[in-house]
Amino acid sequence: MSDIRIQYERTGGFAGLKLATRFELDDLPDEQEKQLRDLLDELDFFELPVQILPARPGIDQFTHKIEVESKKGKHSVLTTDSVAPEKLRELIELLNAIARTRRNKD
Repeated sequence: MSDIRIQYERTGGFAGLKLATRFELDDLPDEQEKQLRDLLDELDFFELPVQILPARPGIDQFTHKIEVESKKGKHSVLTTDSVAPEKLRELIELLNAIARTRRNKD
């Protein structure tokens, strides 16, 4: 069993399509696993606020829910494209790519 599990869900956008995946870091290619570990560390993910949302919701933007479970516990962050800090956007882009790849394999 992996030391880190991630559940990712993207909802909203113009078409309202949902993209979701759940995986353990050990299930990923080494390069993606290292990228994710590095981003989670750089973000100090477990210290991020539970919600990073705009004061007023925007139309047609994506909402991202990222849940990470590790030895440190479980932490979720809910954010949108418009307000996510740069490093968090990098994490979201990587999770989107992983979710699309895993969807095409399933």
